[in-house]
Amino acid sequence: MSKKIVVLNGSPRKKGNTSMLVQAFTEGAESSRNTVTEFFLNGMDIHGCKGCFGRHSSRECPCVQKDDMAQIYPAVPGIGC
Repeated sequence: MSKKIVVLNGSPRKKGNTSMLVQAFTEGAESSRNTVTEFFLNGMDIHGCKGCFGRHSSRECPCVQKDDMAQIYPAVPGIGC
């Protein structure tokens, strides 16, 4: 059974050691018929949680912040927008 894998790359260097490890991991995972989505966090505008408890809301998109997390939410089932 194939899996959908999300990699959150927090390295400040796009071509550094972490990226090489992510690339090797991705190649191995994809060769096993898994799908890998990588997000390079250093290039994204993501704000810290404000602790507003919006996550407990019944709204479709409970987070009150409008930042680049909106790109990540669809890749991770059950966490939001």
